[in-house]
Amino acid sequence: MKRMKDHKNIKRGAATLALCLTVGTMYMTKPITVGAANNKTMDVTKSSSTEKAVENSYPSLGKGNISQKDKNETTYTSMDADGNVLESIVTEQLANTGKNDTISDYSTLKNIENTSGHEKFSKSGNNIVWDAKGKSIKYKGTPTTGLPVNVKITYYLNGKKMSAKEIAGKAGNVTIRFDYTVNQSDIVNGKLIKHPYTIASGLVLNDDNFSDITVSNGKAIDDGNKTVVMGIAFPEMNENLGISRNKLDIPDSVVINAHTEKFEIDGTYTAAMSGIANDFDGNLGSVKGKAAKLENSLKKLGQASDKLEQGSKELKAGADELASGTKNLKSGSSEMLSGATSLNSGLQQLTANSASLRNGAVQVEKQIFANATTQLQDQLGDDTIVLSPSTYAKVLAGISDGAMAKAEGKMRVALSAAGVSDTSTQNVVISLAYNKVMADGKSEATAAEVVQYIQQAGVTAKEAQKAAGYISQYKNTAVTALKAAGYTDEQLASVTGQQAVMLTSVEMGLTGGSTNAATLQAQQTNATKLLTSAKEYEIASQGASDNVKKLSAIAVGKDVPAKLKALKEQLDSLEMFIAGVKQYTAGVDAAAAGSSKLVSGLEQLNSGITKLDAGSNKLDSGVTQLASGMTQLNEQGIQKFISTLSKADIGKITSRLEATIAASKHEVFVGGKESSMTGESRLIFRSGEVKASKENKSPSKHKK
Repeated sequence: MKRMKDHKNIKRGAATLALCLTVGTMYMTKPITVGAANNKTMDVTKSSSTEKAVENSYPSLGKGNISQKDKNETTYTSMDADGNVLESIVTEQLANTGKNDTISDYSTLKNIENTSGHEKFSKSGNNIVWDAKGKSIKYKGTPTTGLPVNVKITYYLNGKKMSAKEIAGKAGNVTIRFDYTVNQSDIVNGKLIKHPYTIASGLVLNDDNFSDITVSNGKAIDDGNKTVVMGIAFPEMNENLGISRNKLDIPDSVVINAHTEKFEIDGTYTAAMSGIANDFDGNLGSVKGKAAKLENSLKKLGQASDKLEQGSKELKAGADELASGTKNLKSGSSEMLSGATSLNSGLQQLTANSASLRNGAVQVEKQIFANATTQLQDQLGDDTIVLSPSTYAKVLAGISDGAMAKAEGKMRVALSAAGVSDTSTQNVVISLAYNKVMADGKSEATAAEVVQYIQQAGVTAKEAQKAAGYISQYKNTAVTALKAAGYTDEQLASVTGQQAVMLTSVEMGLTGGSTNAATLQAQQTNATKLLTSAKEYEIASQGASDNVKKLSAIAVGKDVPAKLKALKEQLDSLEMFIAGVKQYTAGVDAAAAGSSKLVSGLEQLNSGITKLDAGSNKLDSGVTQLASGMTQLNEQGIQKFISTLSKADIGKITSRLEATIAASKHEVFVGGKESSMTGESRLIFRSGEVKASKENKSPSKHKK
């Protein structure tokens, strides 16, 4: 029964996804409302009629949910699981706000059928006149032209491309990719522009079969049983704007990745809308404003180059001071050479012992890690535990976390066996057990003692639920009885009065609804016990998740995490010591090598200082040339670059953006539209289910 219920929930979720795709998609101007009639979804593998599938999945389309436009068109396309088109139907809604007797229309559809009433129409070529009689008209038909947008669905298992039939029932890492082809183009201001569609694709994934779900350009929303996945793309937008993808990659596809234990889906939904003009046109001025800001920033670059030129002049003044300083440097170089010689002698003695010190430290490190590994293996009975300098922190953390997780799992198994399967209720019962452990001063307890406390908490939880039921059932009767006994409304509204109401309600529950004072008084002790349990349950519900972790830690044993923490701290100190030894010896060796070079360098310093003085004069001359060159770079280089970029590239992008917005206003109608009519058009694609046959069922589950 549960499996059948879950299946129905998934089927309902498919219709809900269609609603999300239609209502939640960016730039969709007048979304349709989608309902799950009789818990049915569009299933192209089981229904030969797209029309029936649409009526089952989208019943609200015939209930007047239209915009204020003259004509509203929705094209429904059924595809197989691989995205191959099986059937398309087009629904048209003609508004009649003026209550006119007739409505003139233009349509290229065939097999036209009135779906809103019995009004007739006359047709001459593609021109239609409806005998509306003051009513709005809704009709359907089949297209005679190709669709302006096509959807391609591709499946991958562990990186290998597969058909829907091949991937059905398999386990592993899967990718579902949606690619789109826009078939409608316009020439706007001399530019070829693909019609700018905003497209959303998605599906519902059963949490029993799928995990680790991600989606490009979208969201994955998990309700605990299933995950609704939706992504958004803007195909051909990079080309329309003339922007290369290495500069700005506008998403033109939707890619869903997940791990599956058994690949089965009820199909996918894709919705395409072209309303980008409604949201972007009003912001075009802002786009142009940003272009102006960019030009301003480039001007600031030019100003910065001016400052660099000024800095070169200041550098010349510094070169003069350098020449003067070299004379003082020469007098101190002899003393520096003498001191460096003495330092070098001492460092050479130290570096002779560096190798022995490093080798000894490494041997100590290996022995300590080997001893720690042996101790952990013996204490925990796990020969797979191996500590090393590079992995010990992660290994120790994994041991502690794993023990906590196992302890929590055992507690939940015990609760499930007792009939408490709901996770939130389990959390409160475990929290209640933790509070009782703390009340008894059991900061340390065995796993068996923890189980006993959980069993006790389960009894308390049942008493709390019993009390809550009695209060809900007899509260009004209790209020009436208390008023009859002399309580005023003001007294009943106080804290004491509310406690009296709850106590009386529970007493009535224990007596089967009796209002006899003596009978109720006899149950006061039992009623008080139940109310106490209810209060304990209420307190336990606060911070329940944290208390679950705390009780898990007690069940593991307080000393285990402490010992692991102490061991890590010891190993951390060891690694710091080893690193210090290596750093020290490396420093000594480097210092010794450096001191030798220093001595050699200082011997050359005296002769070099004279050359330095001559070089400083040359530096002054070179800085003068640098200042001149900076002026040339600023005027002929940077400023020219600024002028070229601001007048060419920025203007090009802005111009193509204007053309794209203009193209989006040319609404594409599959069934055609009279030029004088206002209208909206959308396309909805539904692919078929992917179900495993007996031959395709995976023989074993893949591990993540």
